[in-house]
Amino acid sequence: MEEKRYYDILGVSVKATAEEITAAKNQLAKRYHPDANIKNGIDTTTQMQEILEAYRVLSDPARRAEYDRSLTGRTAAMQTFDLKNTDETQEENGLSFVTYWKSAGELYDIITESDLLFKEKKRSARLAQLSMQAIRHVIVLRTADIPERYWHPDIMNWLLFTWYQNRNITISYLLTLYDDHIKHDVSTLDKLRMQKRSHHFQHAVKRLVKY
Repeated sequence: MEEKRYYDILGVSVKATAEEITAAKNQLAKRYHPDANIKNGIDTTTQMQEILEAYRVLSDPARRAEYDRSLTGRTAAMQTFDLKNTDETQEENGLSFVTYWKSAGELYDIITESDLLFKEKKRSARLAQLSMQAIRHVIVLRTADIPERYWHPDIMNWLLFTWYQNRNITISYLLTLYDDHIKHDVSTLDKLRMQKRSHHFQHAVKRLVKY
């Protein structure tokens, strides 16, 4: 599993839609299902397990976003969308969600750097610079009425995937969809892990802004 990317296993690109991912899984399942190959003396159990594991991750927006980030950071998530052809400055209902997604991502990079400086107790001029940069992104996200608990990149990636499917959706409804997803589709353990990451990020943002 570590040698192959889930996209390669299913034979789809990082831009594949949910429908394309499902279709690829169904086609491969017919070919590699153990019951269809055992009569020929071929054990395809391993291949089938890989296919199902890849589908389990890529068919879930939150898991897919987190997996994309594990590949090449936010670069993979950006490749999922044709952002160059997306109007990032203005949509009918205000700024494009891509603007807020990028702002949250840049804020995360700032926090990552500041965390290291705080741990090393290097309260230098660099921390002051990072604080000013962070404040600008905080203002952007707060102006959009996106609460702090949604600012972690894992969450913003899920929101971006969902928004991209319907760009007319309001941010308030988009956040409601995410809350419903967490409530009904995410296991208790995964939910606690996500909450822990989000809380840590919120704390780090507040610490830097107050610096």
